[in-house]
Amino acid sequence: MKVSITLPAYNEQTTLEEVVDEALAAGTEMSVDFEVLIVDDGSSDGTGELADRLAREKAKVRVVHHEHNRGFSGAMRSCVEEAAGEYVFLGPADGQAGFDEIHRFWALIGDYDLIFSCRAGRDDSARRKLSSAIWYTFLKILFGQTIPEFSSTFMFRRAAIPEFPVKIRPDASNFLPILYLTAVTGGRRVTSLPTMQYQRRGGVAKGGSVTNTARTVIEDVELWWRLRVAPKARRRRPAPAPAHGGPERHDATATGKGD
Repeated sequence: MKVSITLPAYNEQTTLEEVVDEALAAGTEMSVDFEVLIVDDGSSDGTGELADRLAREKAKVRVVHHEHNRGFSGAMRSCVEEAAGEYVFLGPADGQAGFDEIHRFWALIGDYDLIFSCRAGRDDSARRKLSSAIWYTFLKILFGQTIPEFSSTFMFRRAAIPEFPVKIRPDASNFLPILYLTAVTGGRRVTSLPTMQYQRRGGVAKGGSVTNTARTVIEDVELWWRLRVAPKARRRRPAPAPAHGGPERHDATATGKGD
């Protein structure tokens, strides 16, 4: 059994080495085979070069590079798809999570296929708390199901990750909500684990821009239409008339009636 500890990283040069060391220490304490996979999401600040150096100098560290920035969903998808382990642990490269949390996730793998994290607390501004509450309420209304307010660490059994019913944009932020909804409705064993999310140690927030928010909302509405409205419309659609256009005829043999 192997675990891939994955780090999506976009312009995280100031924090990456420290976080990689923390991930290596956490993996070593688990007493299982593991790797640390860095997904450089088209960084422009030297993160890619630093990641390559860490891979050369530190055993068990591997790097995947994106030629250009794919965005939040694109980076997380690559973490899952490029991982070599049967289990994938995702954690941020900016220091917002403690990698010693991996032990709490690992203790649950016998009972669950996908373990999400929900925020147990963080010293957020009132504005950020309000925007987060609005966002998750919007998702609940749109999809008819409560989605936990995700934190920043996750563990998934790769073989249990479902195929998405729709294609999602890599440069929006719907990877986790759609994965959660698809897994729950598909009968996967899913839970959420309360974890602390800390203030970032460096870099800047990547997902809160107006452009990213607009892309995500537009995609959510499209997903709502395709997943909830369109299927209902198809069920209400009347059956087509017979192709020959004439009165319906019954075969005597098929009906059991003869002359």
